[in-house]
Amino acid sequence: MVIGGKANSDLLNSASTLYLIDGSSNIPFWTNTQGFVELLSSGQTVDFVRFGSDTVAPITAGAWTGANVAGFPVVTTKPDPTSSITFYNYNTSIVRLASSFQQTHTAADWSPSSFTTPGGPNDVAPGAVDSDGDGIPDSAKAAGGTFAGLDLYSMGARQGQKDLFIQVDYMNSTDPGITPRSEALANVVQAFKSHNIAVHFDTGNLFSGSFNPALYNLSGSVSNQRPFTACSQLLNSSSPYFGPGCISVYAVKTPTFDVRRKPFFRYMLMASSQQANGLAGSSGIAEIAGNDFEVSLGKWGLSTNNSNATNQLINYQAATIMHELGHTLGLRHGGDEDANYKPNYYSIMNYLYQLDGLPNPVSGEVNERYYLWQNDYLGKAVPGYPTAGTFPSCAVTNGPCSNTFKLDYSNGSGSTLDENNLDENQIIGRGTAAGVFGDWNLNSSANYGYAYDVINGANQSPSIPLGVLHDYNDWANLILNTSRYYYSNNTGASQTPTQVSQPYDPIVNFSRPTIQEDAPPASFFNRILRVNSGS
Repeated sequence: MVIGGKANSDLLNSASTLYLIDGSSNIPFWTNTQGFVELLSSGQTVDFVRFGSDTVAPITAGAWTGANVAGFPVVTTKPDPTSSITFYNYNTSIVRLASSFQQTHTAADWSPSSFTTPGGPNDVAPGAVDSDGDGIPDSAKAAGGTFAGLDLYSMGARQGQKDLFIQVDYMNSTDPGITPRSEALANVVQAFKSHNIAVHFDTGNLFSGSFNPALYNLSGSVSNQRPFTACSQLLNSSSPYFGPGCISVYAVKTPTFDVRRKPFFRYMLMASSQQANGLAGSSGIAEIAGNDFEVSLGKWGLSTNNSNATNQLINYQAATIMHELGHTLGLRHGGDEDANYKPNYYSIMNYLYQLDGLPNPVSGEVNERYYLWQNDYLGKAVPGYPTAGTFPSCAVTNGPCSNTFKLDYSNGSGSTLDENNLDENQIIGRGTAAGVFGDWNLNSSANYGYAYDVINGANQSPSIPLGVLHDYNDWANLILNTSRYYYSNNTGASQTPTQVSQPYDPIVNFSRPTIQEDAPPASFFNRILRVNSGS
């Protein structure tokens, strides 16, 4: 049984977890330098441990003797040398090892561990290392090894690769956008595989009635289907519910999520809508550098009416999953910044490419996506389509209607794009080709040496200065092991030091900072319907 502090009403008890709070709203809390835990029965001490500089004595004399267990060390190397924030070794622990359990009521009973094993046996030996940097000890990636009793080797974890585990819960619905498609999950797995990151999805018994990692079942006969709710939200301190009747993602997660998974599993909820009226809206929301995210493609009108519609459904699911997952890995819409729609930021995190796929960077596919965005989202006339909202998504080569849709994060190899001195012949800075150019001003000819707001177009506000748009190396900056950051076990991790000026307080603010996707315009949903009808 894991006992924790009920920092928010969305933390619900489960068969293996109990969250406590007293009448004065106090919850258990320790520092790295001192603390104690005492288990009482009928007013007498059953068990006791004291660490660091703490001097509290047990209720029953003799329940603790001698020196304290050592406190937890402070990390001396800051991720950002310029930051004033002090960083600690989050998610380390002191344990009674399962292999040598004893109760002498002294510090000799306890060993330091660089890992936590909540709800399972303390089976990670002192000195165990995580050479892959994914939050999983190497010992759990070898045959016969376990982590909190979990056999991760059987689930596919291996030494020499980074392993990324994701539990997928989904709401009970006949809406095709809500139930995970195995093809979509496979496409995400493949995108990470080429970078030596193995993604392990767990959809429960959706595709297989028994344990089968190849069919995304890491739980046996367990169902990951959850009751349908029209509105669900990943609530944070600055973004309240959209309205009455919405349910919190954390309230869906905590009653059934295996507490042993908390240190290294991410959690995804395939839900319907984030709007109180339950209608189509934002595609998702995710914690930034955290553990939890939601995909909300309900009411989008997605279907399997024909091959193009089926491809569209699969691609939209895959792209949105990888996009929201990217936020939990620390990525923003501009890579390291919030600036969106940068043509040279070659990533599924970029709205220009999220739902239309990555183009061949030295071909006309770049302009197809740029034209579609300008025509559909901004309502502009583009070459060949003078009327707003008429550019067909199936006209996009390797786009959403195809089975050759490309998912990827950027490797940062694109050159900058200077809005004060544009050269369309350089396309997006990943090579050139005869007759190919980036038609940023929509005049159907290659131009250079001119100034133009590529992101905001000719309607640029004078208050928005032109700038130099840059690419970003997503793959080199992924944060797989968020458990070393603030308060990750329940709700994710703190933002990276360069993104915040003050430490995040997990006691005062339970929910993690999130990034919510913009709702597409009505014209976007109309084009989905056109694909469904075959027009």
